[in-house]
Amino acid sequence: MAKEQMVATLDYGYLSTPVGILNIAEIVALIAALISVAFTSRSFCELADNLKWVYPDLNTLTVRYVFQSFAILCLTITIIILVMHIYGIRFSGKNFAYLNQICLILNIIMGLMMISIGICAALWEDKLRRTPGIIRRGYFLNRYQTVFGEVTHPRPGAAAAAATFALIAGILFIIEACIRPMLSTGATRVPTHSSDRPSYTVAVSTQHPPVNISNSGERIIPIEKTTTTTTTTTLPYRV
Repeated sequence: MAKEQMVATLDYGYLSTPVGILNIAEIVALIAALISVAFTSRSFCELADNLKWVYPDLNTLTVRYVFQSFAILCLTITIIILVMHIYGIRFSGKNFAYLNQICLILNIIMGLMMISIGICAALWEDKLRRTPGIIRRGYFLNRYQTVFGEVTHPRPGAAAAAATFALIAGILFIIEACIRPMLSTGATRVPTHSSDRPSYTVAVSTQHPPVNISNSGERIIPIEKTTTTTTTTTLPYRV
């Protein structure tokens, strides 16, 4: 019984709403961004920071660490929001309006975070491509190299891919913040226990329907008449 009640509270319909679809798209974009930034070369970031040829104030190694932190934080929050909605947060009554506002604010914050770090990642890729020392070390060559005593692969374009997915995730967060108030419209509480559901009692009537007397001055006397068969009928007799 407890298992059936728990399943009854699940709100799988949220996944088909525009906000639910955006949540899934955000999770996919953030995972893709994390995979892309993991493919980047930490050694080439250090080399670009030491050369200081382009964007000397941009520390690509710091951008790499901050990118990973922002992406993991936003991914965790998005998954928590998605799970909370699947477990029926939309049907929590008046409290949902406040919870929805909190989610909206978080979406704006996460959107700005991912857009800003995405721009920094784009500059990070541009710094690697435009630094002569990086190009001379074979940044665009598809082979492993030794940089600062560490064997690494330059993997050109990985930072650009991370920047692209970060910008996509940030834009999706902003779009979700704009359409999230739609969830508050018509959100009601769904009863999950038998005590919450209204009970109805239907009375079974065994009486015959009243006879409609067309003439108020006449009296109808029922007379039983037995025929040759076993059927007994009641005929009205007007007096």
